[in-house]
Amino acid sequence: MGGKPGIVMRLELTQKLQQQQVLVPQMILSMDILLLPTLDLEQRIQQEFSDNPALELVEQEARDKPIANSETAEQGEAEPTLHERLRDSGSWSFDERRPRKSSNRSSDAKHAALQNTPDKPPGLKETLMEQLRLKTIPGRIRDIGEDIISSLDNRGYLGCTAEELGDWIEGRPSTEEIEQALEAVRNLEPAGVGATDLRDCLLLQLQRDGGDHRLEEAIIRNHLLDLGMNKLPKLARELGCPVEEIKEAAKLISSLDPMPGRQIESEETVYIRPDVLVEEIDGELEISMLDYSLPQLEISRSCRTALKDASSDRKTSAFLRKKIESAKWLIHAIEQRQRTIKDIALAIVEYQQDFMLKGPERLKALKMQTIADTVGVHLSTISRAIKGKYIETPSGIYELRYFFTGGVDNAEGEIESRRNVHRRIQELIERENSEKPYSDTAIAHLLQEEGLKIARRTVTKYREQVGIPASRLRRSY
Repeated sequence: MGGKPGIVMRLELTQKLQQQQVLVPQMILSMDILLLPTLDLEQRIQQEFSDNPALELVEQEARDKPIANSETAEQGEAEPTLHERLRDSGSWSFDERRPRKSSNRSSDAKHAALQNTPDKPPGLKETLMEQLRLKTIPGRIRDIGEDIISSLDNRGYLGCTAEELGDWIEGRPSTEEIEQALEAVRNLEPAGVGATDLRDCLLLQLQRDGGDHRLEEAIIRNHLLDLGMNKLPKLARELGCPVEEIKEAAKLISSLDPMPGRQIESEETVYIRPDVLVEEIDGELEISMLDYSLPQLEISRSCRTALKDASSDRKTSAFLRKKIESAKWLIHAIEQRQRTIKDIALAIVEYQQDFMLKGPERLKALKMQTIADTVGVHLSTISRAIKGKYIETPSGIYELRYFFTGGVDNAEGEIESRRNVHRRIQELIERENSEKPYSDTAIAHLLQEEGLKIARRTVTKYREQVGIPASRLRRSY
């Protein structure tokens, strides 16, 4: 008896070996801490300190107290310098670097340690609101004015046309009320706020300036694009006036602020605090970590004691053990961050000694992979560690990322750093005849005569990177 073969299902167990990277919480914490700039790290430490009872701050007296073993003290040997301690810090344990102290601390002291964040300065809208409240205008007009201010973007421009304001302002104000409120806003400082677009913004500033600006107004209303392209002879022909008058008008227009709101509503102020200090002492470079402002943490002795006392209480014991473990991870991550930044800084300074001793013009081309190989870490670790970290050198303060730059070949077969080429292009343009500015091709030829192997398109890219306009826009008439 024939038939179709049946389908047989079988279950089998197989073993397969594979590698898979798993980021454990400690690794994630270490990467997060490494990425933080110093000021952000301070805030993170303060937040962790506030949230975790297992953390304590090392008192200043304990931090300043020198640590020496009895043998060194008996022999009267000098304490190691900061540079020597940093050089050898890789072998230090936490207990050796962080002296213990009494845990007798009041909650007031803990609270006071966190009260060091400066107040945020008022932004554009707050500043304008305050000015508007001081004006002698009807309350209804003031309320509409506040609604108008709330619609401004960070440039100081309206987010809609004046006609559209009445569609969304509460109470459906009349056209006359909107015009009065808008005029009140446009009379606030800085001049130009409340404009609907660039032309309106520039015209508002001209009107505030007073005087006869008919030529400037004509250029702004009808020829702004030609002005931006530096087509001054064309403007002179179309407006029927000498080029010299166009030049004077262009000079005045260029002095106006196209984004007046940015005078107040600027990006949040970035405070730079160097992580590393490089000093030249007797012709030698000395390196030290500037971590004195970082709150120094240790495990709370009282928390350890409480853990012992709570051995019979499983819930309390588990809570305290978790907090202590978390505190240890944080302390280790911070110490690892400092070691990594120090090692990277040492490698950079070693490679860029000419820069440190002789100035920015001696900057060498340097790849991150070179420093990663020197330090013995992954390339991604270098990228995280240098972001937002700064080093103070005899030539000034620089972000660590500044020292990593590509370049072009020179006649000696070496690589000239990109920033040195930037500087050379700027120098050539500063000395050019403004009536006959160099083209990118001409600049490339001049650099080639100096021994740099550089193409015209590379000159164009580098020129744009340093914010220098094309030759037609640099031309003077």
